[in-house]
Amino acid sequence: MMLLKDQMKNFPFSNSERIIVDYILDRQNEIKDYSTKMVADETYTSPSTLIRIAKKLGFSGWNDFKNAYLNEIDYLNKHFQDIDPNYPFTNQDTIMNIASKIANLHAESSKDTLSLMQHDTLQKAVQILRRSKEVRVFAISNLNFIGEEFVFKLNRIKKKATISTVQDLMFHDAAMMEDNTCAVCISYSGETPHILQVATTLKENNVPIIAITSVGNNRLSAMANVTLHISTREKSFSKIGGFVSLESISIILNILYSCLFSLNYQANLDYKLKMSNRIETSRIIDNEIIAERLKED
Repeated sequence: MMLLKDQMKNFPFSNSERIIVDYILDRQNEIKDYSTKMVADETYTSPSTLIRIAKKLGFSGWNDFKNAYLNEIDYLNKHFQDIDPNYPFTNQDTIMNIASKIANLHAESSKDTLSLMQHDTLQKAVQILRRSKEVRVFAISNLNFIGEEFVFKLNRIKKKATISTVQDLMFHDAAMMEDNTCAVCISYSGETPHILQVATTLKENNVPIIAITSVGNNRLSAMANVTLHISTREKSFSKIGGFVSLESISIILNILYSCLFSLNYQANLDYKLKMSNRIETSRIIDNEIIAERLKED
């Protein structure tokens, strides 16, 4: 994955283009009201050079680029100002300090994830799920556990869902899918080789793809029909644990499930309670807070 600001730093611009790019990176939010002429005057260059930079970075023009850049800066400056998501505690912290910091980290992850959620994007993802005959989740390693919980929830409201947990079988599963199903592909980096190969096969079969991945440009997002962004604060490897990214993925999947549930709220609720009433016949619970009296059929 690569953020726009990192693309700007690493792209092989010409000397005149580099002067403008460094100016933008230095000024950040200050360019909000700047026109191409204003930036060109400040850098002793030309407006056409700014447009050329925007197009080299994949944008249609200056305003398109500027909006994307400002949105990224705004996101990066929100949340996680008082805690390091990669190293949220030290060996000097007491166990209660650690407990407090991890709780705060999860709270920040929730707010950060919600700040990345857009109505139209979420609506599109939910409608893809609604129309699909079957939902299949593709993930690897520890992300499978989060995906399995999502699949479990969907099946409990009669939405057929499965997850491909064996890497060698993923490609076969993807190849067997049809365009009346959909896939949820989960990858923090958006560059996981197995997931990219799966996504390529899904695209060939015209299977709608909901990508759950990081902010920034990556190949999974490029292949997806819709992308929901994970809180993007952690390094790939240099961290104590994937606290933020795992929490963020879980939140996104819970939001998708809840939005789908709400489309047929009463029927889903009645069915879920009916099935629970049939299944939960032998559990004895003494805790008055969580205990329930089962209804007779």
